[in-house]
Amino acid sequence: MIQWIRIRNLALVESCEIDFGAGFNVITGETGAGKSVLLGAVSLLLGERAPKNVLRAGADKCEISAGIALEGITKKAVKEFLENNSIENDGELLLKRVITPSDSRNFINDSPVTLNTLKQLGDLLIDIHGPHEHQSLLRNSVQLDILDSFGELGKLGEETQGCWRSLVQAKVELDALENNLPSAAEAEYLRSVVATIDSAAPQPNEDAEVGEMHKMAAHAKDILEYSRIASQTLSEDDDSIINRLAELRRGLVQLGKLEIEEIDQFTSRCDNLVENCRDLALDIERFCGRTDLDEARFIELEERLATLQSLKHKYGPSLDDVFKTAEAARVKLAELDNFSELRESLLKKRDDAGKALEAAAAKLSGKRKGIATRLSLEVGKTLRTLGFLKADFKINFAKVNIGERGFDSVEFMFSANPGEGLSPLRKVASSGEISRVMLALKAVLASADSIPVLVFDEIDVNIGGETAAAVGLELRKLGKSHQLLCISHLPQVAVAAERHFKVEKSVHGGRTFATVGNLDRNERLLEIARMLGGGKPAEKHAAELLKSME
Repeated sequence: MIQWIRIRNLALVESCEIDFGAGFNVITGETGAGKSVLLGAVSLLLGERAPKNVLRAGADKCEISAGIALEGITKKAVKEFLENNSIENDGELLLKRVITPSDSRNFINDSPVTLNTLKQLGDLLIDIHGPHEHQSLLRNSVQLDILDSFGELGKLGEETQGCWRSLVQAKVELDALENNLPSAAEAEYLRSVVATIDSAAPQPNEDAEVGEMHKMAAHAKDILEYSRIASQTLSEDDDSIINRLAELRRGLVQLGKLEIEEIDQFTSRCDNLVENCRDLALDIERFCGRTDLDEARFIELEERLATLQSLKHKYGPSLDDVFKTAEAARVKLAELDNFSELRESLLKKRDDAGKALEAAAAKLSGKRKGIATRLSLEVGKTLRTLGFLKADFKINFAKVNIGERGFDSVEFMFSANPGEGLSPLRKVASSGEISRVMLALKAVLASADSIPVLVFDEIDVNIGGETAAAVGLELRKLGKSHQLLCISHLPQVAVAAERHFKVEKSVHGGRTFATVGNLDRNERLLEIARMLGGGKPAEKHAAELLKSME
């Protein structure tokens, strides 16, 4: 519900802040006092375009803000909306609009948003019925929602939606099969890819292994030559390192006879050097043993390496990519080979899903038509209590292309007077009539309607007496499930409200000011007496009316 609304420099209103309550809030005041300014402020917060005369004379900007309390299904819907639009959500909802002569800035929870985003959020929160039309009930899709909700058709609706999704999925799979099927030329190419790769029969990491062996084979002569020189230098020549170290050791042994402590350490280190040189010589000999000067082997490695490089160049860049290319080609060829069978399977899946959808949609449509009759009767009955003694209300059905909601399109039809043909509700011209029709719909659909705030303007135009009292009682009843803001000129309607606001206009220093006050019981009695014509008899009547509502 709207907890509060703050207005600065909007038309006649210089500054005001209003704390609304739950249930039925009525706004009264003399003609021209500025009551419509309040509804204009709400409309602007809902994303309506600002008229040229919106700014108070002399002001450089107009500011309107409101705090909204959320609960139930509306809280969940708004939370999802805020998340989808990347708007901060701390559990509260603050709407703000700043309008200047050149532009308009809009905010939801201090996050700047477009006017369209503000309007989309408003569609979840508030319905305005009157001159500033913001009427979700006039949209065919919402009318279908209401019909389904009134008839508690959620399960049937979900079943139909599930069948629709299955049909869509089957169509997507069939399209993918047909669109991705290779042509004759593509199939021939894929076969050549598989044949080329299979013929080469590459192995994982083979390119690295063959590359290493090829490098060894390419330098085999140099390897053997330098290995021979190294072996001779270490141990085979008369002047080899090991022989020279042996001479060194013999000298150290002679010095050891002098019993010098360090000489033993030198001898030990010399022994280690000799041992290391022998180990090195053995390792080099083993390495030479693995090196092959076979020219045929070298040519074989060179050809294999060229084959692997060619595969990587065509289908790579890596050998892993070559394997992936071969596998993808095999899958496509398998689809081609099994195309007829796969297509038959998907066609059956599509047809079965289509039949299931038709059956679910037909069942849903049958239920809807039965519920539409009951809903029409109840709305018609409520309309008669609201002064439309000869009014007619019906729900028309049209069959449209089947979709996730079935094949029904509905239109709420209305006629205010006998002899007049029924017309779509969205084409009803009189704001007073349409407000009362909306009131009747909202009263009947109170449990099904998730929009929490309803605003009625001029709902009591051209009515009085018992009809006015009936409208007041219907609004009071509707206030049990929704928050209502209602501008009224009738005391019978005003007394039914749970909170009463009065708009007054005054002139100070040559400027006109409109103010809004929340009336206490005594102030309310005087305002209702004024609406009854004024004077002591009116005050007495006003007291009786108020007492009848307690």
